[in-house]
Amino acid sequence: MTVSGPDRSVLPLPRLSVLLAARAPTGVVFRRGPSRIVRVIHWDRTNDEFTHGATFKGRIYADRSDLSPDGRHLLYFAMGGVAWAIAGAGNTWTAISETPSLTALSLWGQGDTWGGGGFFLSNDSYWLDADGNTGLIRDNAPLRRETYSPNRKFLSRLERDGWIDRRPTDRGSLYEKQLAHDWILRATGEPRRYEMEKRGHSPLPCPNWEWADWDRHRLVWAESGCLCAASLEPEGLRPARTLMDFSTIATPPRLD
Repeated sequence: MTVSGPDRSVLPLPRLSVLLAARAPTGVVFRRGPSRIVRVIHWDRTNDEFTHGATFKGRIYADRSDLSPDGRHLLYFAMGGVAWAIAGAGNTWTAISETPSLTALSLWGQGDTWGGGGFFLSNDSYWLDADGNTGLIRDNAPLRRETYSPNRKFLSRLERDGWIDRRPTDRGSLYEKQLAHDWILRATGEPRRYEMEKRGHSPLPCPNWEWADWDRHRLVWAESGCLCAASLEPEGLRPARTLMDFSTIATPPRLD
């Protein structure tokens, strides 16, 4: 499945990562590019409307970030930014903010990429991937940090959201999610590579997909700077609809 339209191979396309709220029709899109600029965009999945939030110079690790189930709070792990404005954070940190802002209500300095990040256990609680280098700077979010191992409930954010870990495999990480009509969505490796498979049939590779997931009654994915959606029938995906072409969005000069 590819995005139709003009030749996009000559465009400086942004890269997209997406977080979906588990119990609310909202999401967050991280639009990366040009260079190390990340734009945070709120996604109203009921009407497929997009609202621009913070702009950040650095890197946000989407695979170590999360949305609360109601979509109100964002937990994110970041590198770079305006380091001098975040006293004690070092070059990397974990923060909790109100979506789609990056202003930290709670903030932990990390200084490396071995620890950091986490995920929500409920609207009111979260687990932090902390180690000996994690240092609390402030904690003003109206949320409770659980200090027990998440293995008591979920091994990862992906498994919490219905993905099944099929490791060990010869392809590294391998996660599968059951879709409608006996279809399976499969994500392998780092960075993720996606494919679809109907039970008893050969896999259908989706080499251009950067991110994909099931959104209530449809499949949604990021490809070539666009966020796309299509309904899924027994014979496969229906024609794709482009929800937003993020390559046309200008990045404002203000940075957070």
